[in-house]
Amino acid sequence: PGNAGYPASFNCEGSHDLTKVARFESYRGFLFGSLNADVVPLAEHLGESAKIIDMIVDQSPDGLEVLRGSSSYIYEGNWKLTAENGADGYHVSSVHWNYAATQNQRKERQSGDANPTMSAGGWAKSGGGFYSFDKGHMLLWTRWANPEDRPLYERRDQLVSDFGQARADWMIGNSRNLCLYPNVYLMDQFSSQIRIARPISVNQTEITIYCIAPVGESAEARALRIRQYEDFFNVSGMATPDDLEEFRSCQIGYQGSATAWNDMSRGAEHWVEGPDEAALEIDLQPLLSGVRTEDEGLFVEQHKYWQDTMLQAVAAEQAGKIPAREVQ
Repeated sequence: PGNAGYPASFNCEGSHDLTKVARFESYRGFLFGSLNADVVPLAEHLGESAKIIDMIVDQSPDGLEVLRGSSSYIYEGNWKLTAENGADGYHVSSVHWNYAATQNQRKERQSGDANPTMSAGGWAKSGGGFYSFDKGHMLLWTRWANPEDRPLYERRDQLVSDFGQARADWMIGNSRNLCLYPNVYLMDQFSSQIRIARPISVNQTEITIYCIAPVGESAEARALRIRQYEDFFNVSGMATPDDLEEFRSCQIGYQGSATAWNDMSRGAEHWVEGPDEAALEIDLQPLLSGVRTEDEGLFVEQHKYWQDTMLQAVAAEQAGKIPAREVQ
């Protein structure tokens, strides 16, 4: 307003304009921005993880849409906790036991349930594993015990015709949690969502989630997808509160100094360098493959990329390429 009393120097030469997004690209309808212009092209950044995005988007010839509404919540923990959690197959059957037990009781009480849920009790019993990609991206996947209860199952014949048996099996028969490092998850599992993490401080993180769905799916499939989403996700769901308490407890535990390291060697004896047989079925070329969902090798690769990125930033700062901010 004109009577606000700002000096003539205010907003001189756009000094108070919004910060320009230095690099902006899109892939399959997903928009990516960077405030730093010195980054690799998006296609190079995504690498092999783009093939997983393709299988999510190709569920409909018209792609995906974000359903109306979103949910945001803050947890008391570091952002790397959610980066690990989203691709951690080890915790599902124990941390989310209440969700699994509730779904089992529903099935027993309501034969022919109009809103069937994906089997958490049978999580990973039919197979699964992980893949680590370049740039810190990673994928956790499992084979569903009940793929016929997925909203997408109604399009199975068409997907087999369009993409072949192997890709159709991955699109319908497998759950996928894809981490686009460092702060985005594309999840196609108990339901489907975009999950975005925003670090607030070293021990506080904001999460925003959106339900996504194939464009043009039937009203019955859409209703089922939303009901499954409400069951598992949101702070009012039966799984998200479990994870948030897990994050809080872990953050408190990390304050202890007696034990300096967090062991992540589970499964090291059977990690596979490069692709395993399941990856080769869909021409996927990961850096590292895990043959079990509870294997922890994907976290090792992820944290190695984070460490390398931090060391490069320190080296650039010391070389004067990045101006060091004075701490008052």
